[in-house]
Amino acid sequence: MSTATRSVAPRAHVLVAVKELHAAKTRLSGVFDTDDRTGLVLSMLRDTLAVVSDVATVVGVTVVTPDPAVARLARSVGAHVYADPAPVAAESRPEESGTEHGLNAALAAAAEHVRRNESGVDVVALQADLPSLRGGEFGEALAAARTGGRSVVVDHHGTGTAALFSCDPAIPLDPRFGPGSARRHLDSGARPLDGYWPGLRTDVDTADDLDAAQALGVGPATRAALDALEHTPPSRCGNE
Repeated sequence: MSTATRSVAPRAHVLVAVKELHAAKTRLSGVFDTDDRTGLVLSMLRDTLAVVSDVATVVGVTVVTPDPAVARLARSVGAHVYADPAPVAAESRPEESGTEHGLNAALAAAAEHVRRNESGVDVVALQADLPSLRGGEFGEALAAARTGGRSVVVDHHGTGTAALFSCDPAIPLDPRFGPGSARRHLDSGARPLDGYWPGLRTDVDTADDLDAAQALGVGPATRAALDALEHTPPSRCGNE
């Protein structure tokens, strides 16, 4: 039997990038004010971190952020923090804005940092706003990603990226997040992962996304935040 590296027990390190809170979830501004959006972002992050941290093959979680409140939350739940988004690990791409380039550079630098310190680990870049994520979904997607190289879970809209995997130490994560990131990741060689993972695919950017997440069921921190805000999804079974 082969004793190749991939025959060892799988180990993954999850990276979760969160921008400064004042700039987060602006497309929810028509539903919530700035303070309420901030609270919701932190609640969704808490639920996302709790789920992935409980997956047996995940040996580390790092939150990549310049925001001190996000960093405090991450540390309070046992996650690491990669606090410096400044190192530019990739050339600027014309399709990226400055903010997107900074995010991608920070993720790339964090991935390199993890691999320098944890030999042979798989690296995953995961969205922070997955309040309906289930551990079984993430575990299945990670197992599918481990069949080779670099892969992507496309979001429920079919245009964004819910998760990006690099399961070969020789292949950089090469994150290309931002609008239309699914196509950019696929065009750069990532393969799409198939699977019925609705919670993993439902990241929250808009009020409709939030309603879709609530329909699936959200984690306890997000549920508490929404209850405090008295936000419920519209009925989908009433008369037209």
